[in-house]
Amino acid sequence: MGPIGVIRTDQWLEELMDQPEKICKKIDPTIKNARAYYEYLQFFGMYRPHRRSKDLLEVLKEKQAWEKMDRYYKKYKKLWSGPEIDIYILPINKYNHGLIRQTNGKSGVTFKDKILFFIGEIDDEKEWEALFIHEYNHATRMQHMKGNALDYTLLDSLVLEGLAEYAVEHYCGEKYLAKWTKGYSDKMLKRFWKSDFESRLTLKKRNPLHDDLLFGRKLVPHMIGYAIGYKIISEYNKKTIYSINKLFSVPSENLNFSNIFND
Repeated sequence: MGPIGVIRTDQWLEELMDQPEKICKKIDPTIKNARAYYEYLQFFGMYRPHRRSKDLLEVLKEKQAWEKMDRYYKKYKKLWSGPEIDIYILPINKYNHGLIRQTNGKSGVTFKDKILFFIGEIDDEKEWEALFIHEYNHATRMQHMKGNALDYTLLDSLVLEGLAEYAVEHYCGEKYLAKWTKGYSDKMLKRFWKSDFESRLTLKKRNPLHDDLLFGRKLVPHMIGYAIGYKIISEYNKKTIYSINKLFSVPSENLNFSNIFND
């Protein structure tokens, strides 16, 4: 068992900033294709080698990114009885302007055994906390879910994303919700739920159509799967008062939300 908690990636970056594939290999020594892993992480915002990335590393050190995330880790691990997990902090790709605009300069991706945060120049302390809450909420729910992440259904993923933003709203306030939560009207969400989601809820993550729907590619608008997930959880919680801690262990199919899009 290796280190648990916030890993001092700032020390890795000092030496290997221009070799992101070596950073990837340190994050997960079991990967066979470091290039493919790096390309996958770039989708979520991992930096590209550049002088501006080095400047951003200095900013993150000044803002005590590693210390901040460690405080949030201790806080929410205790609050949620959350998992012990490795946490990696890396600069965000400052040239991915769409991602920066959409996420206020912060992004992340969660696996069962680790979380990766990609962070830009964020001044508002609550933005840091909102990012941590969203991703660690995933990790906490995933410890209650059975099987491989590739076997998660579309419904599992909708609930996972909805719960994470519901937690952000609960602990940080509506101001810190991701833009996609308010991006579509109820009428539009209902339309795409009926046409594209409702009949495909058992679709497994290993099927490429799962991510096309969740992230909004090809068939449906951008991030509409996330918006539907948030709508499901926020409406469900208006009708059924559950604590966030209780919701971690409720199976997706047990959440009775069939009427949300039928009104």
